[in-house]
Amino acid sequence: MSLLRAFTTAAGSVSAFTKTATAVQKSTFATIATTVPRATPVFSSHVQAFLHDFSTNEPVSIVNLDRSVFGAPIRKDILHRVVVWQRDGMRQGTHSTKGRADVRGSTRKAAPQKGRGRARMGSLRAPHIRGGGIAFGPKPRDHTTDLPRKVQEMGLRVALSAKYAQDQLIVVDSFAQFTSPKTRELKHIIDTAYGEPTMLVVLNDCNVQLELAARNIPRCEVIHVEDTNVVDLLTYDKVVIEKSAVETLQITLGYPKDTPEVLVKKETL
Repeated sequence: MSLLRAFTTAAGSVSAFTKTATAVQKSTFATIATTVPRATPVFSSHVQAFLHDFSTNEPVSIVNLDRSVFGAPIRKDILHRVVVWQRDGMRQGTHSTKGRADVRGSTRKAAPQKGRGRARMGSLRAPHIRGGGIAFGPKPRDHTTDLPRKVQEMGLRVALSAKYAQDQLIVVDSFAQFTSPKTRELKHIIDTAYGEPTMLVVLNDCNVQLELAARNIPRCEVIHVEDTNVVDLLTYDKVVIEKSAVETLQITLGYPKDTPEVLVKKETL
């Protein structure tokens, strides 16, 4: 009995020692976790771009752009999905052909059923008869397809980032100084300050004079910031965007800073 009691006492002491060591280890790790600073991100939350004067294309200052909008990774697959979805919605779907029930012709039987020694013939409007209807021809229909909203927004971020990476994004202070509806004056600015590229101008505030001046220039298009789309961004060589339009895009497409994604989803719901 004395031997059994000695073994029991030794096992109890070992268990108490193990619990004490575990508690010390936990407290040590907790102290290290609170004292060691958190890792800082390698890249800053913004990228920089020159702010240009629209009339001369001369840089006047530097602006910060949201990295999540203008510095996103280039995803060709996302661009392809968005372009296909957008061009599907642009299709008119008015194509139409006449079937055998639509073409003009007699309903009589073309030849007797028996007695000729040749193949049977019925309607003269059959698809295999010259002048007959079209078999399985296209009919008017809607070609639009579905694409998740998050993929659409990601496509805009990728397209804007691609323009920024290729140095094809020009941020201007404002278009308010252009007050003439003359196409000649706008064409002179484009030729002298920007060369002769195809140009997409993105407005935040309505500028009727600029829209009238650009209406007769085939290689220049003026759109509002809410009409920004991937096809136009990829079609034109240069994108000239107003500073206030950049801020609107960053509010619409940018990720919330220092906010968990779960909390964002709950707030939006």
